[in-house]
Amino acid sequence: MKFKGVENKANPFSLDHYTDEQKAVFKKRDETKKRAEEFFKAMYDQSTAWVIVANVMVTYHNIYTDCAETFEQAWNTLGYEITTDIVYRAVNGLPARSKKEEVKA
Repeated sequence: MKFKGVENKANPFSLDHYTDEQKAVFKKRDETKKRAEEFFKAMYDQSTAWVIVANVMVTYHNIYTDCAETFEQAWNTLGYEITTDIVYRAVNGLPARSKKEEVKA
């Protein structure tokens, strides 16, 4: 099935337009997120592990307006209070903090 005007456009999901350095950063970030996911999955469950890892990375981005190169960088930079709050909320099924609450913290 072809869609109108799609046959001549570049695939927006392709990694071809990234440099090798950018691809290396993406790969490193993905590997550290997978290690963190396995760590939290061993303590809790798969969905809780996903929530913790995603919320740590998003919270880092919301506060510092830049992506962390590794999960460890995000975790260590956010500090004890914020990471403990993320884990507590994920384990207890509570919603994540809003972007405004994160910046105030």
